[in-house]
Amino acid sequence: DGATVAAFLQGQRLARARQDLADPLHQEVPVHVIGTRRGFRHASAFSRAFREAYGLPPAAFRGQARAQDLAGADAS
Repeated sequence: DGATVAAFLQGQRLARARQDLADPLHQEVPVHVIGTRRGFRHASAFSRAFREAYGLPPAAFRGQARAQDLAGADAS
């Protein structure tokens, strides 16, 4: 599909970071730690790549995911 290996790997790391950010079990883990665990050496590089991939910074994504999780729990 024309993607480089590096781009593919970064996409995989970002997807896993996104899962971690949305996971209530990781809500106490700081955003920069999730980025580091997923292979980003610098918090700013993680934030920039995440924003480019998903349209908002990782902390904002986490907040949205948490709000949706709570809204879903209230509907039950």
